[in-house]
Amino acid sequence: MIALVSMLVLGAVSWVFRIAFITLLPAERLPARLQNDLEYLAPAVLAAIVAVELIALVRDAEPVDAVVLLGAGVAIGLVAYRTRNISIACALGVGTVLILTL
Repeated sequence: MIALVSMLVLGAVSWVFRIAFITLLPAERLPARLQNDLEYLAPAVLAAIVAVELIALVRDAEPVDAVVLLGAGVAIGLVAYRTRNISIACALGVGTVLILTL
């Protein structure tokens, strides 16, 4: 029961923050430096999620599988860095997961 109440409260807080930032403080009213920094927020969050998941996978994997996983992560990271396109990086990630699970 406590978990359900916690989830509902966190959902409500998240919703209030989203509504507040959309209606009360839209991105156009933020300083230019902060607007530019917001451009990098989504890739930074995605990179953090990928890093945590990759570490969890490598920790439990056999040594050969760990090398393959790390190699795939490095390859996707290099492609993402060179192309600067998050869609290509995500597509490569999904393709790599599909290939490695077969």
